[in-house]
Order: sequence, then C-alpha cells, then structure tokens
Amino acid sequence: MTKVRVRSAPSPTGHLHIGNARTALFNYLFAKHYNGDFILRIEDTDLERNVVGGEESQMKYLHWLGITPDESPSQPNPKYAPYRQMERLDMYQKYAQQLIDAGHAYKCYCTEEELEEDYEAQKANGVVATQYNRKCLLHRSKEELESLAVTNTPFTIRVRVPENETYTFNDMIRGEVSFESKDIGDWVLIKANGIPTYNFAVVIDDHTMDITHVFRG
Repeated sequence: MTKVRVRSAPSPTGHLHIGNARTALFNYLFAKHYNGDFILRIEDTDLERNVVGGEESQMKYLHWLGITPDESPSQPNPKYAPYRQMERLDMYQKYAQQLIDAGHAYKCYCTEEELEEDYEAQKANGVVATQYNRKCLLHRSKEELESLAVTNTPFTIRVRVPENETYTFNDMIRGEVSFESKDIGDWVLIKANGIPTYNFAVVIDDHTMDITHVFRG
C-alpha cells in the first residue's frame, strides 16, 4: 500500500474554528491509524480576506489540541516545500501553460463587464446556472487574439472542459458519484492577477505533494 499522506489546508481568513479542528482531526487520525503523514498546508491566495495572525492561530491551536502535523510551513519536507500557496505561484503557472500547450486550456481576455453582461442575458433567457460563453475560444479571430496578446491585455486562463462527458468516481463516504461536463463550464484556472483559483491550486498541490486521501469539511 502506498504510504498514506493526508492534509488539512485552512485559509488564513480567520482564526481556527471548530470546523477547521474537526477536519484536521479526521485527517490526523486517519494518517496515524495507517502510519502515514499528516500535512498542514496554508491556502493563502484570498489576499483580500486574509487576516493578520490567521496562519499562526491555525498552527498554535492545532498544536494545543494535540494535532501536530508531520509537515508544515514551520516543519517542511524539502521534497514538498513550500507549504504556502502564495509561495508556489510559479508551479501553478507552469502547469497552466502545459494545459494551454496541450489544448486543454486557453487565455480569456473578456472583461468583467463583458462577462456580467452575458450572464445577465443568460438569466433573462431563463438560464439558472450561467456559464462562460467561450467567446475567446470560439468567437475571437486569431488576429484579434494576437492583437490582444501584443498589447498586453489582461487575461485569465480557463480550462477547456470536454463536451458530453460523464465523470464517475468512487467516494469513500458517498459511494459512486457522477457529474456531467455540460454542467461545469470553462472555469478559471488562473486569475488576471496571476493568482490561481482554489479549484486549480488545490489539485496541483495534492498531486505534487503525493496526497493519497482527501477528507474535507
């Protein structure tokens, strides 16, 4: 059996609360039951909501509860460090570029105003779960895209979600879970400021840190 590696990955947007502690405890007990490692990773990319002392609170009170990580920002394993997402930005950019090169992602130059206008139009037509209309993938010419790139127009990076696919996996608690690609939409991987979205960063982190199981709140 592959060595168990699990993680608690709080955001320093507040101090440790019962939900953080509960999730950390489940991860910690699972790791110790299987002689594995419990990792504390800090997901600090929500810069506007991060609070002073948030990270310190997570680490201090987990230690007080006896939930001591095997790896953390203060106790790094060089193979997996760093343990703060804002110190891993180059890694996210590298994987995003690999996805672009493989045709699985693309640059989106649409402004917030353009996106909001389209979402409002979708709602007016009865669409409840609005999605990006793929303007930069399907409806901009090659010349227009090149012009936007040359003028250093800000862009996000979106994943190109395959069409008409069903994704099915076995969850240890919920059993077999399925969802349809048509219900997802081409979501943003990297924001215009170069910071990854949670859904992208967390997958890259779990992959590169060899996380074997994910227990979340």
